[in-house]
Amino acid sequence: MGKRQFGTVRKLPSGRWQARSLTLDGRLVPAKTTFPTKADATLWLDSIRTQLAMGLDLDPSRSRVALEEFAERWLEHRVGLSPRTREIYEAQLRLHILPAIVPGVPALGRVALCDLSPDLIRRWYRVLADQRSPATAAKGYVRLRQILNRAVDDDLLVKNPCRIERGGVEHHAEQRFATMEELVALADAVIDRYRALILTAGLAGLRQGELFALRRHDLALDAGIIHVRRKRLRLASGQVIEDAPKSAAGRRTVALPEPLTGELRRHLDNYVDAPDSSFVFTTADGCSMERSNFRHRIWLPACETVGLQGLRFHDLRHTAGTLAARTGATTKELMARLGHASSQAAMIYQHAAEDRDRRIAEGLAEMAREAGLGGTIDSRVSITSTGGPAPSDT
Repeated sequence: MGKRQFGTVRKLPSGRWQARSLTLDGRLVPAKTTFPTKADATLWLDSIRTQLAMGLDLDPSRSRVALEEFAERWLEHRVGLSPRTREIYEAQLRLHILPAIVPGVPALGRVALCDLSPDLIRRWYRVLADQRSPATAAKGYVRLRQILNRAVDDDLLVKNPCRIERGGVEHHAEQRFATMEELVALADAVIDRYRALILTAGLAGLRQGELFALRRHDLALDAGIIHVRRKRLRLASGQVIEDAPKSAAGRRTVALPEPLTGELRRHLDNYVDAPDSSFVFTTADGCSMERSNFRHRIWLPACETVGLQGLRFHDLRHTAGTLAARTGATTKELMARLGHASSQAAMIYQHAAEDRDRRIAEGLAEMAREAGLGGTIDSRVSITSTGGPAPSDT
């Protein structure tokens, strides 16, 4: 048996070699496998010595913990998560990350951290994209990478095995939005109680949860503004939560176009109770709005009526962003209006409004034609520096 300050190497009765590393607390812990030669065992031990020199306490017995157990602890100790975000993370773990997706690819939840290889994760990612969707795979990959980053921080892994280039990048389908005419048609297609809701979504760009949380005191119609202060939604557990918007940028003040101000003023007079704390949008019996009921009873029939099948209510937010971009709003202005924390989302609406640039070009062309620019080459008359016609090439 060879002795080292950082571990030992010894030959077993089977003829294979065992290496045992010395942890920072002074224990000898064997490698999870034996080696065919002394040189292989020594090489493994040298790698452990390097890790120890870097201050890493890579106790093989600690890294034998299953991903499922470690992921549960990771989620339990996350702070600052909203109830909805925590619910989403739990669902991702339960449905997409921890269980087996297809036979032949083991359930990642049962695999020890130290056995999560880049190859295994690539196989999991591929089948998740095939069996669920590329977007689901990208979201699951981002979550798994976060969890294993914590394992690296906790000195349970040397490197994160999540090494798929752009694995967490989602490729969204092209954003869909309604035209101004289609937005008005949708507002006309619903019963009058929900007309202002449709128009506020499509012109002010509030999220559905923000709309459902609006109270009378959030509307300052004399000033033509809405204060967005909270969101309201129901969790899968049935619990209804009402709290701050999803980001600090979500808490904002939105200026209203005058026609929408008039619609909201009429809505308040006809459908909203007098107390300042009354919800702005309610059901026919005065109850708070529910996403599922509204979708099936109001939204889908309206879309069917005007021939916009497949349009989501959230697409009205895209509509508001695109219409605002067509007025010439800058990225910063769109971010402020829609409550975006980053410029990436706001830029989507500017790309969607690129036809505005074409209309600008067409307007310039008309001005140029009125000034005499735009005839054929043969009919053009060049002017020399002296003011007379330029000599002909012929």
